[in-house]
Amino acid sequence: MIRRGLEAIARRAAWFMAGGLVIGFALPAAADFFRPAIVFAMLGLLTIAMIRLDVERLKGYARRPAMLAVVVVATMVAAPLLMWGLLRPAGVPEGLEQGLILMAAAPMISSAIAIAIILELDAALAVAVMVATYAVTPLTLPALSLWLVGLDLGVGFLELSVRLFAMIAIPAALAFVVRKWILGRRRQIAYAHAIDGIGALVMVVFCVGIMAGLQDFAFERADYVLLTLAAAFAANIGCQALGTLAFLRLGRREALTIGLVAGNTNLGLVMVTLADKASPELIAYFVLGQVPMYFLPVFALPVYRRIIAAGGPV
Repeated sequence: MIRRGLEAIARRAAWFMAGGLVIGFALPAAADFFRPAIVFAMLGLLTIAMIRLDVERLKGYARRPAMLAVVVVATMVAAPLLMWGLLRPAGVPEGLEQGLILMAAAPMISSAIAIAIILELDAALAVAVMVATYAVTPLTLPALSLWLVGLDLGVGFLELSVRLFAMIAIPAALAFVVRKWILGRRRQIAYAHAIDGIGALVMVVFCVGIMAGLQDFAFERADYVLLTLAAAFAANIGCQALGTLAFLRLGRREALTIGLVAGNTNLGLVMVTLADKASPELIAYFVLGQVPMYFLPVFALPVYRRIIAAGGPV
């Protein structure tokens, strides 16, 4: 019965993610309650995604370093430079401009792997891209944030490297133990959708928690919140579209996966790194910028299925 319930949740995972954001905004007490669990939820999501990972496909991508290098340059260097070039003449409010550029410069969010599974994309490619982008983030993110938006992250190469390594190594170790000594190959296949259901529930915890503190700001600055939401959706969709088009030669599923990770980046990492240096407007973008990440999959799954199944150009 529990297994069937989890499988039912997995089939509606996108709706559960969006519902978590609504609950977090509508019930500030719930958001405050789950806020301390955000980091643990992120680690849990990545662990579950790695349990469901196709290891052979991941090994295949590891043997294609040139392709991964191109993806890294496109998503970690070209994307923020393009965003900066588009925003400079647009007269965008400073906090929003900083948020959009940092969004483009940040590595992919770890939950994008779970979203890739929900959207039936290539989770192995998402993991390969995450490892590659996290490896260069200590070099690219501080330099681009200081050069493009004038923000000193105040974190050294070693500290940021250790933090990012831990975000990958801890879930990978946990997933290895679960795959090898708890589930085994046969149970991994049999319980795949139930595991996805657990991931969806963990995602709800994360979505509720990230909304902490947003309600008061939204009531005080409703106009800025609406502008920020519109910009966040436009930036997310735009980065996904450009990322997909740039890598269509790899195949539709692969290109859509790269588009997904280009548009869904780790704003939480930047927010935690900046700590008290970020303005309230920038903090608002860090929170609101995650709304499209968890709302768009509700509408994206049927669209992605049609794109992958269709013939000819996207």
